[in-house]
Amino acid sequence: MRNEVASKYSRALFELGKEHDNLLELKENLNEFWQLTLENEDLNELLFHQRIIPEDKKNTLNQIFAEQMEEDILYFLFILIDKRREFFLESIIKEFNTLVDDAESILHVEVTSAVELNDSILDKLKEKLDSLLDYNILIKNNVDEEIIAGIVLKIEDYIIDGSLRNELSSLKQKLKAIPVSKLGVN
Repeated sequence: MRNEVASKYSRALFELGKEHDNLLELKENLNEFWQLTLENEDLNELLFHQRIIPEDKKNTLNQIFAEQMEEDILYFLFILIDKRREFFLESIIKEFNTLVDDAESILHVEVTSAVELNDSILDKLKEKLDSLLDYNILIKNNVDEEIIAGIVLKIEDYIIDGSLRNELSSLKQKLKAIPVSKLGVN
């Protein structure tokens, strides 16, 4: 049921965004709201508490977010609350993000490096990926000191491992594959 609800509501919001030509703004607004919901215990309780009546939820959200949030998102949240579908919000947001990314040719790339990469390097990497792929690339830099040096790219389900850790592991496997007699050891 969760997937069915998420699909239905995310598609409705997507169509509204296409109609109003503000898909990216809706996506950004919705994701900011979700992040606030995760970080703020009071907001989380307001939104998901079953004993708070829908009108109180909507009035409070309107008081807090009327000036800061896209009207379409606020009304969308009101519909979810009226239909008691706010419990599906996380799934709806994930589905909506996927729809927008597909429509806008946005590709998320995770770059893992041993140290934080500066903006200049990330810009060059983005430029290179833009020239190779026909997408709007969004890069997220993760730090993992265990890779020693180099970078690991994760693009959807694909991983390109150009780390020193991977090279050393590969070299280790190659050395293990050499018969002892070939090493001149008896």
